Amino acid sequence: MKVFDMHCDTISAIYEKRKSKDAVELRKNNLHLDIEKMRKGDYGLQTFALFVDKEAQKDSFCTAQEMAVLFQEEIKKNSQDIAQVFTYKDIEENEKNGKISALLSLEEGAIYQREPQMLRKFYEQGVRMATFTWNYENDLGYPNRFYNPLEQKMWSAGETAGLKEKGLEMLEEMEALGIIPDVSHLSDGGFYDVAKYAKRPFLASHSNARGIAPNAARNLTDDMIRILAEKGGVMGLNFCVSFVRENWKPKEDGALLSELIRQIKYIICVGGEECIGLGSDFDGIEEAPSEMKNAAGLPLLAEAMEREGMLYSQVEKVFFKNVKRFLKENL
Repeated sequence: MKVFDMHCDTISAIYEKRKSKDAVELRKNNLHLDIEKMRKGDYGLQTFALFVDKEAQKDSFCTAQEMAVLFQEEIKKNSQDIAQVFTYKDIEENEKNGKISALLSLEEGAIYQREPQMLRKFYEQGVRMATFTWNYENDLGYPNRFYNPLEQKMWSAGETAGLKEKGLEMLEEMEALGIIPDVSHLSDGGFYDVAKYAKRPFLASHSNARGIAPNAARNLTDDMIRILAEKGGVMGLNFCVSFVRENWKPKEDGALLSELIRQIKYIICVGGEECIGLGSDFDGIEEAPSEMKNAAGLPLLAEAMEREGMLYSQVEKVFFKNVKRFLKENL
């Protein structure tokens, strides 16, 4: 069963480990995802996010540029197994040559918020998806989870504030360039602004259903799932246990396969079979699903989905067909 995954933080994890003098590489490592694990998991495409915590970096743009260089170097070193894609035709070419496709994305609008030229620079480097926020307010908009320094606590309720004027300008710039807007992490108000003003389908690369896990405000409401589906979008199932498990508590073990499947079935009931794919968030989550362990374990999820009564055709849609179709139409 081929895997098309819309989000992982592996490049950022490698970047941070190398800053600590840990010689980590993409081919084989002790992270959730590497090339050897992807081969075992039968990956067709992995989206690699350039994730930057803007509060921990002096210059988000420069940090992301360093990550982009690292990504390109690792892809070049492993060109026999993996190749970057810029268009859908590149995905088709990689399939013919037996290579994994690597798609580049941005996570955190502060990376490019200063001026449109920054976004254009990333487009030239192959970025084809971008979020507006991570966990902090920035010049583009608001997240659904942010730190309030005055009250010293993390808010998690659905934030109604939408995109700022600059956020709307960047949405227009994304669509002009051919970068797909990604509403994961974005406030509820921001989601509805993207839905209102976007001229093309958009996606939520790593978000689940709030109807099952309401304490994870980054999950989508039923209304959001329906709107995303109606507009031809797709959302990626996030493997993070706190996004999956109702009444999750810190320090609990990783998500169970049955819990992931419950999310999948719920999203299908709300938005239909065409709107759900994979967005693992590998190497961005602390605990991988306890029965899966890492990227090599994806076949276990496919097998469990069939055991839970899902049709083979439905498993195919979730694992790769929905994302593949979306990329064919929008990349």
